[in-house]
Amino acid sequence: MQHVALTVFDKDLCRPFFDNVTELFHAHHHSKEQDPSGYESLLYRVYRPYTPEMLDTIDRWMGLGERAWRAETQREVLLSLYAIRYPDTLLIESLTDNARSDIRRLSAYLHFTHHTYSIWDEDTRKGLGRLGIDLPKMEEADPFVYGAYISSIELLKDVAPFTCFLEHDVPRQRLFQSALAAYGREG
Repeated sequence: MQHVALTVFDKDLCRPFFDNVTELFHAHHHSKEQDPSGYESLLYRVYRPYTPEMLDTIDRWMGLGERAWRAETQREVLLSLYAIRYPDTLLIESLTDNARSDIRRLSAYLHFTHHTYSIWDEDTRKGLGRLGIDLPKMEEADPFVYGAYISSIELLKDVAPFTCFLEHDVPRQRLFQSALAAYGREG
């Protein structure tokens, strides 16, 4: 699955996206709903050793409800955050169903603990689709689909012209994920 979406990559189809990355990023990341100062603060407030309170802070920024996890599920997720190394996503498969039940939550935890993983977002998935990279919808974490998602965003970073790399305090994964989310909403 991971390589199928990338074998049909069309750089020419990406030109309108690349030409507007800066504007698209600002439209998404700097919107009131995204709370850019809260995001940028979280980049420095989540650090080892990870705590449930740090996960709560991420949940609040994401606008997610309180986790309905038992203590062992929470411990499982916290331990997995230490074990998973970018760009690996296969360890997600070993999580219990309850821990894998929300890809948005899990991807946000990975993003803020590693800064290299992209946050799963339906608009971003649609933005990738507009670029010819079609990924299936996903609610529960699927390591292959999520791996294709982060690999696709990584590929875009690799082939993007230098004009796409504006100076900003956010990781490049976030820069492209935000731009793709805005691009997905346009289509």
